[in-house]
Amino acid sequence: MSSNNNLIAIKTKVGSAFRYGKQFYNLKYESTLDFNAKPKVLNLNIIDSCNSKCTMCNIWKQEEALEISPDELKTILTNPLFSELTHIGVTGGEPTLREDLPEIYSAIIDVTPNIIGLSIITNAIKSEQVIGTISKIKAICDQRNVGFSAMISIDGVGKVHDSVRGIKGNFETAISVFKTLQNKLNIPTSFGCTISKINAWDADDLLYYAKNNNMYGRFRVAETINRLYNHNRGKVIRNFDEDETYNLLLFFEKLKLTYERNKTYQRTYSSIQNILKGGERLIGCPYHNNGIVLGSKGQISYCAPKSKEIGNALNTSALDLYKNNFKEKERILKEDCKNCIHDYHAPITFEESKIELKAKFNAKLLNIDSEKRALKVVNVLKVVPKKKEVYRLFIVGWYGTETVGDKAILGGIIDFYKNKYGESLELVLGSLYPFITERTCKELKIEAKVVSTKTIELLRYAKSSDEIVMGGGPLMDLSDLYVPYLGFKVSKKYGNKTTVFGCGIGPLKSKKYTKTVKSILELADEVKLRDKTSIALYNTYGYKTKAKFSGDPAKGFIENISKQTKVEKEDILSCYLREWTFEYFSGTRDAFELQKKILEQGIANMIKGKAEALNVDRIEFHHMHNFVIGNDDRDFSRYFVGQYFKDDSRVFINKKLSTVDSIVKTMKQSKLNICMRFHSVLFAHTLKTDFIAIDYTLGGKIHAFLEDSNTLDKKISVDSLITQYNS
Repeated sequence: MSSNNNLIAIKTKVGSAFRYGKQFYNLKYESTLDFNAKPKVLNLNIIDSCNSKCTMCNIWKQEEALEISPDELKTILTNPLFSELTHIGVTGGEPTLREDLPEIYSAIIDVTPNIIGLSIITNAIKSEQVIGTISKIKAICDQRNVGFSAMISIDGVGKVHDSVRGIKGNFETAISVFKTLQNKLNIPTSFGCTISKINAWDADDLLYYAKNNNMYGRFRVAETINRLYNHNRGKVIRNFDEDETYNLLLFFEKLKLTYERNKTYQRTYSSIQNILKGGERLIGCPYHNNGIVLGSKGQISYCAPKSKEIGNALNTSALDLYKNNFKEKERILKEDCKNCIHDYHAPITFEESKIELKAKFNAKLLNIDSEKRALKVVNVLKVVPKKKEVYRLFIVGWYGTETVGDKAILGGIIDFYKNKYGESLELVLGSLYPFITERTCKELKIEAKVVSTKTIELLRYAKSSDEIVMGGGPLMDLSDLYVPYLGFKVSKKYGNKTTVFGCGIGPLKSKKYTKTVKSILELADEVKLRDKTSIALYNTYGYKTKAKFSGDPAKGFIENISKQTKVEKEDILSCYLREWTFEYFSGTRDAFELQKKILEQGIANMIKGKAEALNVDRIEFHHMHNFVIGNDDRDFSRYFVGQYFKDDSRVFINKKLSTVDSIVKTMKQSKLNICMRFHSVLFAHTLKTDFIAIDYTLGGKIHAFLEDSNTLDKKISVDSLITQYNS
């Protein structure tokens, strides 16, 4: 490949070209396999038996056999193949079942002069034995000035972990070992969670637990791995249904945004997501050139997941085995690597670099302050062709982070335009996270093209569409206001219609965002707002275009769904809560945090009081939002229930995905709905259920909606919750 092809560039005809790639990196395409490379990392499977009964592994079914001794290991590691080793990870099976494990570590250090770090992975079932063995290993490593770390296998919280591992009480011993190693022995300790079909819905619980207990860990998706003899475990390994797959996509995004700080591991999670979406592995693999696997009886493999055993290092030179069987390594690269989801981490690849550089370019181009640059670039963008009789509608907004309410809004807007344009309507949806909006389309049975509003597709479709619509949601303090702002700017430049449909205005605190919202509204050919309070505010801006009262587009859509949903009332009180956030408070941060705690206690007391008065059997927590951006309501329920409803047998947290259909169903079957998210209030009112609306917006959009609906009697204010339910 020529050096020119190794550089990534996007060129425009605007003055000096916008080039990206060379200014960030001098990229060269990495070589694939190096015949003369020597491994730096060794995966040492020191035992082929185990005392757990994991659902995704069959090692525990193997009959016990003799393993290589410390002296035999020394003999193997003195082979020239291992002369450049710097890190060795000791795994199994369960390594601590070997009584001579400390001697194994001594043997390693004796014959690997370049060794920097050693590690161990343990299931921590026999806690005292594990701690005792690891203490001895730590002392050896400290004495020899070699780094040492430990990873504990933890696949869920409580009974979930025990079920996955097949050992009752294992979660308790695992946590005990983790804390002892980390806090008492000062060993760098992490946990490893393997996600299979068994625990696909429970990974969020473990993440929540880890955050609250100051535990660091990494998450992987179970893979068929030759050394684990698990090829017959297809029912639990990479056999996720659509809901499980989508929830894992959400989960790994949450990991990247709120938990994992290491860029390499973030890239691993992005690669896992890409494979889950049906794509190929993005991140590289150290086992291409820098890693190798040594089995408990001396067997050599190029990698753990996909390599055949290429021979035994006790009988044949490891270096000869490595070189004489190189066709097996080439086979793995050709047949398996692109689809391997195993969490091997490696430096950034050429493909990842292209993705990263494109993201940097787009971020520089697409923001509120880049109007002039964006308008120049759009001049040279080709128009997306369409048939003359087609009316192309480009809907933008906060899609890609949508709540259930946003989904209903989208459904309502599309119904409006379908009634207007019929079969001639072509739908394009702009999305911040396209995989989320693609899921929304599937749920709502919408045929639409989804494009990323984090790329120049935002400009291309604003230029090429007959009409662009800012579809519902609040025009408030958000950096993503660039989406409707630049979209409207481009659309106006090319004579296309611009519409604000079903939005509210505010809360707005920032001068910058207030200015941007005013500009969006000024650029609009038609303004349809969801509440009269927003219209009143709009009128103070003095624009020529008169705002219309549209109500919320979600309302009609919900009514149609309700007609198709027949359920019986049950003895259930349902809650649709969200975390109260600072943008809805007018005081200081310290005052807010104090008020927040008192408010939560008041909400809890109200729920308990209403449950008793109605004599319900169950208190259920359902969720209007499942994505980390905008706050996953399931995480708030985990916190809220743990804080105020511990050991209450009536309580149920719905961890599954929320849809318009599921929320309609749960609301209609409940005796009472306690609502906090704005659209939970709108849903409950539209469905004619008995409900209480918690006005966390302090007289904002919830008050405005209830006032417009003549149902202010359903509102309870923050002040009332604090005073009435905390006495």
